Amino acid sequence: MEEQQKYYVDENGQWEFPLGLRQLAMVQMDLNGRNKYGQDSGVGNVGNGLRMRFPIDRQRLEQSIQRVVDENDALRLILVQKGDTYTQRVLAHYQFQLQVYEAQGDTEQERLQSAVAIASKQVNTVIDWFNQPSFRIFLVQLAENDYLFVWLAHHWIGDGSTTGLIMDQVFRYYEHPDAPKPETDTYLHFLRDETAFFQSDKGKKQLAYWKQEVEGYQMLDITKAAVGAPASGYDHMYQIDRSGVEQLAQRYHTSMFNVILLAYHLGVAYLLDNPDTIIGVTSANRTSKRYFRTMGYIAHSLQHRMRIREEDKLADLLEASKDTFSKNMANLAAGHYYDRTQFCLTYQNFVAGAETSEKQLEKVPIPTKRSVEQFFLLVFEGADKLALAMVGNGLIYTEHFLESLKGYMESVVALLSQQPDATLAQLRAYYEKNQ
Repeated sequence: MEEQQKYYVDENGQWEFPLGLRQLAMVQMDLNGRNKYGQDSGVGNVGNGLRMRFPIDRQRLEQSIQRVVDENDALRLILVQKGDTYTQRVLAHYQFQLQVYEAQGDTEQERLQSAVAIASKQVNTVIDWFNQPSFRIFLVQLAENDYLFVWLAHHWIGDGSTTGLIMDQVFRYYEHPDAPKPETDTYLHFLRDETAFFQSDKGKKQLAYWKQEVEGYQMLDITKAAVGAPASGYDHMYQIDRSGVEQLAQRYHTSMFNVILLAYHLGVAYLLDNPDTIIGVTSANRTSKRYFRTMGYIAHSLQHRMRIREEDKLADLLEASKDTFSKNMANLAAGHYYDRTQFCLTYQNFVAGAETSEKQLEKVPIPTKRSVEQFFLLVFEGADKLALAMVGNGLIYTEHFLESLKGYMESVVALLSQQPDATLAQLRAYYEKNQ
């Protein structure tokens, strides 16, 4: 009984809960990564670093983080092993303590390098998910009124949106300690709703749709991406012209997202020499208002499949891709059940909220082991450019692969603009001629 008192107990007296489908998959992915890349690898840790050049009240910051932890059950989850599977419990209370590290160095650049090294070590350190919450938040001080703010969560307790929500909520409470709690349901509520959905007639119908949608699909041979020297552990940022993508979206009465999705599919198909590809579309997630601002592993990839032939025309492929996406969206809630996702596309991401918009913030890339073998393309809209962040294990997704993918996507946009009836064979020739 004393052990049980440490944990949250629901209205039915339950204090141990089953894992969600995505959680269980991420736990297994982490364990597989540790076996392959080493036990010291923080395989599933997802986080960010922000440099903040303004005064920080450490006690006030700690209090704002504590409130976020108190209000979000996902940040208090503890993994429990049960034979060959796992369950989870929620700590009734977790006392957060803000760690502040000191960067070393005589110059600003040396101190920044030191801060990044400290952050990288923490981000790449395995979290003891059986005995402590699976998140970390800390500061590294470079100088007076100059800090690196780092926050991370293991993927089993939170999606990419969760890391953005943590940052947004922490600084909202830091600026306004009396601000009301966001109107959002808890993560445990989400897991219960999801379980009930899969058991319902509507859920079973969606499961049947996705079973048929992925029928016969063969996982891509990602070793074909490993051409040339390995990429560094940093997220790689590229830019492409926005106007061409925007003009195509207007011409074909669609979104820039759909144009990028087509270009991404065709790039992966070409570089891995496979005409049948699935892209996990994460811009389709978090559509429920009940859970839009709930921290936890809620987001999931909608599996968008394309099967292409040499004689297919680019304009026809764009229309077919749009049609597939519409059908997928009608079955969104079960879109992750038969997971075949190796490549992901995120077109929208949470960014710093309005409370920090006037402060001097800059994102600092933090090197990671990137042991997870999924590849992520994150697209951010700018006034004139689209920023492409490419994230993946550098041993697999090399510099050559990253630059080739960017180049092929640009070729898709250019040729579709100039010659809509161009075939895939002509696209390949166009790309190879312009390299």
